[in-house]
Amino acid sequence: MQSDSGLRSVVERFIAAAAQPAVLDPGEEPLALTGNNWEISEWNGRLTLQAWDTRRNLVRKIVSLKDQRRDHISLVTERFPRTVGELRIADLAAPSGVEVRRKSTRVAFRDRFRLMLAREFPDWRTADVSSDPNLEQSLSPSYVRASLGRGSGASSLGIAVIAAPPDASDCSAIVPFGLIWLDYLRRRDKGLTINRLLLYVPLHHERDTALRAALIDPTNIACELHVYDPRDSTGSVDFTDAGNIDSTLPPCHRPPQPNLESVEVPGLPSAVDRVEQSDGSVSLRVHGLEFGRLTGNHLSCGIGKKRPCSAATLVRMGDEIARLRRSVAEDRQHPLYLQHPEGWLESQVRTHLQVVDPSLRSAPIYGQVPVFSGPERGVIDLLGIDDTGRLTVIEIKTAADLQLPFQALDYWIRVRKHLVAGDLERLGYFPGIAIRRDSPRILLVAPSLEFHSTTEAIIGSVLPQIDFTRVGLAANWREELRVMFRLRGAEHP
Repeated sequence: MQSDSGLRSVVERFIAAAAQPAVLDPGEEPLALTGNNWEISEWNGRLTLQAWDTRRNLVRKIVSLKDQRRDHISLVTERFPRTVGELRIADLAAPSGVEVRRKSTRVAFRDRFRLMLAREFPDWRTADVSSDPNLEQSLSPSYVRASLGRGSGASSLGIAVIAAPPDASDCSAIVPFGLIWLDYLRRRDKGLTINRLLLYVPLHHERDTALRAALIDPTNIACELHVYDPRDSTGSVDFTDAGNIDSTLPPCHRPPQPNLESVEVPGLPSAVDRVEQSDGSVSLRVHGLEFGRLTGNHLSCGIGKKRPCSAATLVRMGDEIARLRRSVAEDRQHPLYLQHPEGWLESQVRTHLQVVDPSLRSAPIYGQVPVFSGPERGVIDLLGIDDTGRLTVIEIKTAADLQLPFQALDYWIRVRKHLVAGDLERLGYFPGIAIRRDSPRILLVAPSLEFHSTTEAIIGSVLPQIDFTRVGLAANWREELRVMFRLRGAEHP
């Protein structure tokens, strides 16, 4: 067995060498070790580690060293007489540190949430408290879920509950996962009446979640949103007081017939699409992959970051991308072929818009306006208009994503806001067309086999007046755009 002095030296050397040392106590969030919030000392003849922060004070007697690696050390500790446990000290800056922090925080919050529910619902039975992934039911490990029950027999009631931990990167994503959890509980416990869904998010992260939750049909699901603070005090959120919607609508500087007028750059291959932008510039693309931009008389090129270039450089770049990025390309593993598949499908939709929906006007059609103030969402948004003057939000995806219906609704909320305010006419969108004041329609466009299995349940949970249509395409959409099915609302194929 290692001596106390040797054990003390191992611990001190590891903490000194670690970039972000932290104590990982099972069931607790990581406790960061700084230069002045921990110490090792001898007490009653035993080596003792003490660490503290503003919320807690940890004291453990160290019995022995169990394991030592580059990114962590594991210590056998004695918390109570003759009761041993394990304590880990890890470097959270190590490659494995991010996952270690996430797991520790998740487990700690799960236990906190269990206590929170027991306090908030003392007359209900708490069950199913878990953050374990369930791929079969599409349940994410990013959120803690639980169920509450009361009564027995025919009069038994249940509540579905789901919570976002304090470090959740996107709290609004909890809404579709909450609906999936509720749907699963209803199917599993058919003798239980489950009409309530409770969502918990950290304080000051409720705005986008409230915007989404307000779209759930209250006649089918009584959805409630609650916030919690660092001390686990909770409060309810009024959906009608969620704050401002984060979108802007820039003035449209496009010509009267967008997408119909061409900007000539001599020598560009015929495969290059010229897509006019609302700021007056022209995006040069090959099957949705932008490689150039014309702004006034200035040319720039590059995939991603653009730099000023000559017309000759732009033509050479277009030729090479057009050779590699085509439906009959020999090398279908080339990065330029595989890159930005949603953009490729968008170019097909733009070109064959009336194949997707015969009622849509082929022009004008606008890409990603209004503009979100947050980060890019990884989904293509198009805004078109049909023959009757009704706006249509088009969401495009090439791979299954259970968030797709709510990503469309995020955009729909913002379009509706600007529609009601009269911003579209005032800022020059859809010139010469009388825009109806009806709420926009939503088209979800994806390969027919790439709609997520939860899509129908999610769409069936939102307000019935929101007009959803799913358009499923044939798998060879790069070669030819063919519609395999067109479904309204939550219809089954």
